[in-house]
Amino acid sequence: MERLINYFKPSHYSIQLFIDKYRGTARGHVTITGEPLSDKIKLHAKNLAIDQVFVDGELTDFKYENDELIIKNCQNIVIDYHFSLNTNMMGCYLSSYQHDGHEEKIVSTQFESHYARECFPCVDEPEAKATFGLEITVPDLDDTVLANTTVRDTITNETPNSPASKTVIFEATPKMSTYLLAFCIGKFQSRSKTSKHGVEVTTYCALNQDLNAVDYANSIAAASLDYYDDKFGIPYPLKKLDQVAIPDFEAGAMENWGLVTYRESCLLSGDTATIEDRQYVSTVIAHELSHQWFGDLVTMKWWDDLWLNESFATIMEYLAIDAIHPEYKILENFFIGECRAALNRDALPGIQAVKQDVKDPAEIATLFDGAIVYAKGARLMFMLYRLMGAKNFYKGLKDYFEKHQYGNTVGDDLWNALQSYADFDVKDFMDTWISQPGYPVVTDTDQMRFLLTSDYEEKNWPLVSEKDEASTEKSKKATLAPLTPETWPIPEVTDDMSGHYLLNLSSEEFAKKLENFANLTFEQKVRLLLDRSLLAKTTLVSSALHLELLPYFRGETDNSLWGPISTLLADLKLFFPASDPDFQTFKNYVYYIIEPQLARLGLEKQGNEPENDTKLRPVILGWTLFSENQATLDQLAVLPTSDPETRYAALYARLRQNEDKIFPEILEKYQNTADPDLKNDYLSVLAAARNHNQELIDLLKQPKIIRPQDHLFFFAYLLRNYKTQNDAISWLYNNWSYIEEMNGEKSVEDYPRLLASVIRTQEKADEFNLFFSNLSDKPVLRRVIKVSTAEIKARLRLLSEDNAGVHDGLAKISKNL
Repeated sequence: MERLINYFKPSHYSIQLFIDKYRGTARGHVTITGEPLSDKIKLHAKNLAIDQVFVDGELTDFKYENDELIIKNCQNIVIDYHFSLNTNMMGCYLSSYQHDGHEEKIVSTQFESHYARECFPCVDEPEAKATFGLEITVPDLDDTVLANTTVRDTITNETPNSPASKTVIFEATPKMSTYLLAFCIGKFQSRSKTSKHGVEVTTYCALNQDLNAVDYANSIAAASLDYYDDKFGIPYPLKKLDQVAIPDFEAGAMENWGLVTYRESCLLSGDTATIEDRQYVSTVIAHELSHQWFGDLVTMKWWDDLWLNESFATIMEYLAIDAIHPEYKILENFFIGECRAALNRDALPGIQAVKQDVKDPAEIATLFDGAIVYAKGARLMFMLYRLMGAKNFYKGLKDYFEKHQYGNTVGDDLWNALQSYADFDVKDFMDTWISQPGYPVVTDTDQMRFLLTSDYEEKNWPLVSEKDEASTEKSKKATLAPLTPETWPIPEVTDDMSGHYLLNLSSEEFAKKLENFANLTFEQKVRLLLDRSLLAKTTLVSSALHLELLPYFRGETDNSLWGPISTLLADLKLFFPASDPDFQTFKNYVYYIIEPQLARLGLEKQGNEPENDTKLRPVILGWTLFSENQATLDQLAVLPTSDPETRYAALYARLRQNEDKIFPEILEKYQNTADPDLKNDYLSVLAAARNHNQELIDLLKQPKIIRPQDHLFFFAYLLRNYKTQNDAISWLYNNWSYIEEMNGEKSVEDYPRLLASVIRTQEKADEFNLFFSNLSDKPVLRRVIKVSTAEIKARLRLLSEDNAGVHDGLAKISKNL
């Protein structure tokens, strides 16, 4: 892929924009100064109408093709252009919300990864750092106009014979990449807080939101900035930090320097938020604010080192919140969330490495794989953090920021900074983990790459003879690829959650674990559950053994552990679709596993109960809803919906009791509430309906009801509902062009990924392969199709090999329930 920085190295952009949100139009005037490096200059420009170009003060001819503006060699470029605001949540786009009976429009930006070119001509590459001067003129005098830096001046333009407008002039930005420039225009409300180190933090939300919901965000942001100031050794370099909740937002949040934008549900936390909601908001904010250093102050040179941004920001969100709110025990969420996601996805062939080459612009979007560059990368950073020790780790980071501030780096720059504080070769150790996909399974002192597929020849490596007896009924075909040349350095094999590998315990070792169950630490229990879950998807362990392991956890009261416990229950659920004769028996088994906690907790909050119990209750109630114990459902249906922790369960139980009455009521509430937490619950309950298939499917093409930002979630909910699953799958095949048009190139790969996760028959697999084989040449889909195909194949093999054993095991156990 051609790099335009080789033609021209910009140093400063002076950007003047006139943006009319009512007409959906914009005019731009940009002056670019810099150093020419070739006999011609190429600038990125996409979906822009170029009116005229001046070079060194003279009007000049230009060529505009293939999203590039080509002009002659010069040091100063002036471009006049215009464009339309889009609605696909990329580049410079329109959002809206309802307030007091009318629509309010917002203009926002999303320039990561390569969408600044849709707002102004530029060298839209992270290495092309420059300073930015920004002036924005708007026709609505009441609009708030925000950008990365503080306002230098505001000029109101009111003359008798022309419409009024105002121009907001911002201070020049620090030297930074184009993808970090941002602005927001619209009517907002806000509150501010000053951090201990003197940074003014202001959080903005739409007028239809509860303003009290920004207070928690301000508190977390201020504390996070102080924490990073101390740990990184370089103070936050801007005068202010603004956070804005945008009604339409494709991702979770975006780390624009000094103006961080968020999906509303990722920033606002009011009275309707659960404890989990609030803690999730805290990690999102801490993640984005760590980017003010990891990504903004120091930026990867090219997108193949995206992990320098995202892997570090992901681990820092947990380390920061663990320090700010130790009572949250947020690292437990890291183990059961990020580590689990990384293990699951990294076990498939065709998956990308954390560091991945980029050969086509469309491939940039595919890098943002939450389970790899975020979750796996974060786990690898945590492994390094524990190996070096916290103090040494932060000393290295301080050196890294001091040396490379306002510049660009590659991975070796980080390893060199950390090396001074490590007693091992950091580069040799980390490069192996970062640059190759996958991870090992360890048996005694041997390791091999762990894969869920069975495409590899059997090696002279013990698969069954020293394993659980139940595994002998499985196919003897190995599911592990030989590690040549793939090997991973493991300084010490431990049974905590430090290392990115699986432990393949022998029958004797597994038995000793259970004998010593009462003395296992939290991390040891998590590893036991996650390892067994994955190993059972291969020939190494039988899925039927989950039925025997889970009863050990009936008395488990730690909320966080019920995450991996739920994973094993979900693994077993795979073998019991609603059409299976043993479906009810399995639901009875689930109720048997959860019943002690349900009895201990009750259905409602008990006075001043521990926060752990308050968080655990909705988890247990979720499985209670699945088990459909009628007596419990009847009790849940009369619960008030004022408690955020039990609101979903109460709504779901009412839906089950009288769907025809409840469905339209919830649909109306969903459409008329602005509260993001309420909307999330209403949407998931709606999608659980069993007698309104066509109405639900029709909503997939009603963007005024299901906003494009929520479309993927709604589609996922419909896939999980066994009554709507087939209709949702058919809808995707018949409406793929609509999905592409709605999403653009970003996030479209999530649809086949979600679809693949529910396929459990050869017929459905054949449909998937037939449809997506025609799309496999698209760079944005190439990898996800390959990985998803492997995932489906592994699941079908698992169902074939383990189905009889799991059903037999359930029959034996059910006799004693």
